[in-house]
Amino acid sequence: MGAGKTTVGIELAKKLSYKLIDTDQSIENDQSRKIKDIFSEDGEPFFRNLETLKLKQLINEENAIISTGGGIILKDENRSILNDLFTIYLKADFENIFNRIKQDTSRPLLLTDDPYNTAKDIFKSRQNIYESFKVHVCTDNMSPQQVVNEIIDLYNA
Repeated sequence: MGAGKTTVGIELAKKLSYKLIDTDQSIENDQSRKIKDIFSEDGEPFFRNLETLKLKQLINEENAIISTGGGIILKDENRSILNDLFTIYLKADFENIFNRIKQDTSRPLLLTDDPYNTAKDIFKSRQNIYESFKVHVCTDNMSPQQVVNEIIDLYNA
């Protein structure tokens, strides 16, 4: 959440002439409602199942950059799928992340009385899972284009 997945995904897709598929946006289109509404009406477990179904639907997509929601890694099944693909963990310092997302009211997990500490708890609880991915790119102090170039270099290596 807030590491730059969508922004970098857009730039990477442009550079490679690929299509960008954002799993959150795709789920919203399929469900004809916003993610925060899915969370409030059906709950987080329902949404996480939709993420898994979407990921399975997209794994064989050709010439595509897939940008996932930050919580997709919470399910073992999703991590297994992602580990079989060229998956990049866009890493960022928590303070940078929070500065990017603090005004965003579309994030259902942060609609609390204390979004800063809620976000920090989420960050800490997911950090080890993210760190388990093979490829990391730190987005702190880098432009989206610099991140894109680093991803391409890592892919070609």
